[in-house]
Amino acid sequence: MNQSQWFIPLITVSIIILSGCSSSMPELNYTPTEQYSLDKYLYSVDLTRIENDKAYVHLHCPGINQDTVIFHFPKTIPGTYKELDYGEMIQKIEPKDEDGKLLPVEKIGKNYFEITNAKDLTTIQYWVDDTWDHPKAMTRIWPMGGTNIEDSTNFIINASGWFGFFDGLESVPVQVLLIMPKEMKSFSALPVYDTNGDTIELNARDYHQLIDCPIMICEPDTATFMVANTKVFIESYHANGDKGFADVIKKDIQPSMEAIAIFADSLPVDEYHLILYLKDGKAFMETMQSKDAGLLKKAKTVWDNRSLLGAGALEHGNSSFYVLSDFGDTTFTSMIKRVALHEFMHIFTPLNLHSELIGDFDYVHPKMSKHLWLYEGVTEYFANLIMVQSALISDREFFSERIAAKIGSATRYPEKKMSFTDMSEHVFNKKYGRHYYQVYQRGAVIGLLLDIEIIRLTNGEKTLKDVVLELSSKYGPDKSFDEETIFDEFTSLVHSDLRQWFSKYVEGTIPLDIEGGLAQIGVEYSEKGSHTVPKRIFRDYKTKTHALSIGKYRKIKKVGKKDPIGFQEGDKVNTEVLGSILYDGNGYPIPQGTTIEISLKRDQKTISLPYIIEHKKRKYKHRLLKLKEPSPTASNYFAVWKGQ
Repeated sequence: MNQSQWFIPLITVSIIILSGCSSSMPELNYTPTEQYSLDKYLYSVDLTRIENDKAYVHLHCPGINQDTVIFHFPKTIPGTYKELDYGEMIQKIEPKDEDGKLLPVEKIGKNYFEITNAKDLTTIQYWVDDTWDHPKAMTRIWPMGGTNIEDSTNFIINASGWFGFFDGLESVPVQVLLIMPKEMKSFSALPVYDTNGDTIELNARDYHQLIDCPIMICEPDTATFMVANTKVFIESYHANGDKGFADVIKKDIQPSMEAIAIFADSLPVDEYHLILYLKDGKAFMETMQSKDAGLLKKAKTVWDNRSLLGAGALEHGNSSFYVLSDFGDTTFTSMIKRVALHEFMHIFTPLNLHSELIGDFDYVHPKMSKHLWLYEGVTEYFANLIMVQSALISDREFFSERIAAKIGSATRYPEKKMSFTDMSEHVFNKKYGRHYYQVYQRGAVIGLLLDIEIIRLTNGEKTLKDVVLELSSKYGPDKSFDEETIFDEFTSLVHSDLRQWFSKYVEGTIPLDIEGGLAQIGVEYSEKGSHTVPKRIFRDYKTKTHALSIGKYRKIKKVGKKDPIGFQEGDKVNTEVLGSILYDGNGYPIPQGTTIEISLKRDQKTISLPYIIEHKKRKYKHRLLKLKEPSPTASNYFAVWKGQ
């Protein structure tokens, strides 16, 4: 995927993620929770009773054995790494006794409600507001972790925005009863039971599982396929009401998802759910690419449709939730192909390999783990590694495009001032949080270099995958590793020298040895210089494309006077394949004078135009090339790395 195609959505997501507040939480003063005796949360929600974009929630909760309790909503949830303050979206909370008499309640913080005379407490009732439409919440709460209330059309139930809990009782089972509008179905990794008519029942073993299983309710549009021993469900909803997108998504992602089978013979989950909400952005894109729309109109269009630009996904144990925008030509599938594999790989980390800070997550006073290099960085690296090991992408695309781009981003990280573990641990702090996106960029580079170092230290006997799978097998979803000793445990499975590597590059502030690391597998890295390469078919011939071209196609806005190809205004050029036809599989330029075919869409037809490659000298930053004649050791290490 051409990264510039998703520039605006990704920047928007970054703003949403990193803009969390850092206000201090009020001190709580109440009796220790050990006295609580509630044995089950029983929630019911009537989705046929929606008022002003709000849903009514009822909690049956008798059995509190103390005078005062604190009813909480999460400050944040795993995978978001920012303060969300879900309690801000709860309105008109009413605790009652068995006779329906209101009990005293006071909101004592953003996410806290203090209830007195709690021994008489039987029920709590309140209204949940829609975070997607709320002017404050939509910029604070990442859409994938928020709530959507579209009466009789679509409901997004991320439990953190709908259901509260009593502090210390997160391990109590939760039952949710949903009264459903007709013709609508519930999609979730939680088991669903029909109870009576349009009422369904969902049961979670505890509050943690409830948070980990988002629910989407809509008319069904589904598809399924198998990945090793895991049945994958695609459950989609398009805002314009159209169906059939689940099959489109399946066709695009199935090959890369099936490639996961080469990573592990058996996967740790029996089912996996990809839940997708697709926004309709076609009218927006038409306006932004229209000649008749002036700058002011386009600016207003961007502001009015800013929710379209917050796209992305949020991982869970055996599901992931996506909010993407369809700008025409099913553009969203390009992003899904890149993101879905990453999200799925979270079944290994952190689902089956995590510290106590994840396994026993504190929703009230959350503490961030220092191991985002593992949870996000290694996961992102593995997602790309699978693609190259299964030949879905070439060595050139892996190194010259994907890793080169990540190195370019990673080198902007203040590595001499801030260790990666410090950034992870203090990500709520603005100083550190601004670098959060580096968990996917620098984190993936750390994953690659760590993999190479393990191969080197074991002389090709082990890889990073081997170590992660061994540790995942040891711990699993219900057992946490020690936050402070996991580096030592990694080291014990590889070689004593690995501990120093972690100390220097992950815990420390020593610059990554990118050049030396890549050299071990016969890949040459050069930070900057100049070289002779094929001309770029747009920029070097002064052909302009729309800045908001999304997905694999770039739409031509103006054809350059020196264009040798025969482009026409409005052509949509497939840029996903340009790298593979201008360079060979190792990253070396195709010779000047070679005739290639440029694929594009014109008037709804796919055609090809011939182009005779021309070369020019151009400066570069962060060039990676697979050596034509590497040493025998490097060749062996590369083969091990490649899984051959």
